[in-house]
Amino acid sequence: MKTAETRKRIGLAATILSAATLLTGCSYSPERNYVEIGNAVSRPDTYTFAVAVEYRRFQSPTGFLNRFPNGGIPRILERDARIYFVDLDTRTIELRAEVEDFAGIPQPKHVRIEGWRDDFLYFSLFGYGGDQRTGDDLSDERRLIYVIDTKEGFQRVNTLPTDLTRTRNSGPLPQPPFLRLSAGHRDIDVGIDGRPYQAERRARFVLDDQTGEPLLVMPVEE
Repeated sequence: MKTAETRKRIGLAATILSAATLLTGCSYSPERNYVEIGNAVSRPDTYTFAVAVEYRRFQSPTGFLNRFPNGGIPRILERDARIYFVDLDTRTIELRAEVEDFAGIPQPKHVRIEGWRDDFLYFSLFGYGGDQRTGDDLSDERRLIYVIDTKEGFQRVNTLPTDLTRTRNSGPLPQPPFLRLSAGHRDIDVGIDGRPYQAERRARFVLDDQTGEPLLVMPVEE
């Protein structure tokens, strides 16, 4: 028959074990990268296009407590909005704008290219107030607008021009230069002087799902 002292010791041991279990339950996976294309817009009458990309570096919850009751909330280590310029003439990719942490928008949703105006590219960031646990605060909509000068840097502005050019085509067929873009979540098929799946010359813009870095695959010149 167990004495009161024995029961007390068993209860204390169970409490310590439960606490240890809870502590080990609060754990996270190794760091991972996530990248997704927002949209892509061709620059008129050129072989250049711009790509909006969301980049995240995160850890997934792995412990029991972290995953209860709905799978848990990832730990976001880094979240940036990025704009790349892709030039098929020079076969180059250039990071032209990077906005860290979506400029502090609490619940960022997307980065979007709004369009070209001469040598300027406009893009926007969108999201809401709120937090990961309570969700979006729909009464606190956030939208920030930026402009990139192709000859200089980028800056935040208050409004969008009304005469922006926004298209996946860079010019009229059949006269070059002409690009036709077909964008997915992590890649863009590019038809050079033709449609992506009909053009004799095709290129691909690809985001590496491991590193998040962009790659450009050009056609082999005969």
